[in-house]
Amino acid sequence: MEKLWVKRKEDSDTAESDILRLRRWYFPMSLPLINISDDRSVAEVSIVSKDVPGVMALVSSILASKNINIMSGLITSAGQPGKSVLTLFIDYTGTGQTIESIRNTLLSLKVIEDVNINTPIYEGLLIEQFGFPLLLAGRRYVLMALECFNMMIKRMQSILGTSGLVLFYEMGKYAGEKRARHLKEVFDLHGWQLVMVALSEVQPTGWGIAELTVINEEEREWRVTVKDLFECTPFRDSSKECRSHFFRGYLEGVFKEAYELEKSSCIEEKCIASGSEACEFVITGVKS
Repeated sequence: MEKLWVKRKEDSDTAESDILRLRRWYFPMSLPLINISDDRSVAEVSIVSKDVPGVMALVSSILASKNINIMSGLITSAGQPGKSVLTLFIDYTGTGQTIESIRNTLLSLKVIEDVNINTPIYEGLLIEQFGFPLLLAGRRYVLMALECFNMMIKRMQSILGTSGLVLFYEMGKYAGEKRARHLKEVFDLHGWQLVMVALSEVQPTGWGIAELTVINEEEREWRVTVKDLFECTPFRDSSKECRSHFFRGYLEGVFKEAYELEKSSCIEEKCIASGSEACEFVITGVKS
């Protein structure tokens, strides 16, 4: 088996420095959905504007001139051509500003069409109230606390025993097959290109940091390493067994569809639950 180099299929002569996956650095991404700020004057501001360059910079400049701090925010489509929505969590403590004065200041800008402001539902607790549904690349997503997912696994295992873990594996496999079919239909992806896209999605959706480290298409054998896999993180260094079931099934489903395998399997050889630095999976299959 050989080390995987991510090559552009259409250009086999690309310089090695251009086709290697570059080392990345990561940071915790905090979505502007819930903010806890004791003894602070905070608010959520939802701004509908014309979809033109410089709106974010203009709004930031105006708020800064009032000594208002932007704690977090995002900009997205308003669902209407030519419009965008800027959602901000702001801290206006000690500025002498009020909710109404902030709204009027923003509405005075020609590019701003509407401004809605949401205040804490309870003292110190600000919860986003304007955005729904939650979309990623046009697909609806739901957020679930890792602790909740962990409790679901434990509860299912306590009721069904090992059959519950098998069920989680089959659920993951079905989800992986379905995602791979979607990537085929929408982007016409196949083989390792489809796999690379599927693995790249793992990080922004919070599942972990995945890398296809070994590829041997002739022998139909692949190896995937995942750091901080959501399914195993709650059990870090506390188990003698590998703990991935859902994601292990998901990987098998993705590879099965990507390479049109008649038979496939996915084994977790190393796991952070049993003391390894990362979870390592070996996927094998037989071509149909």
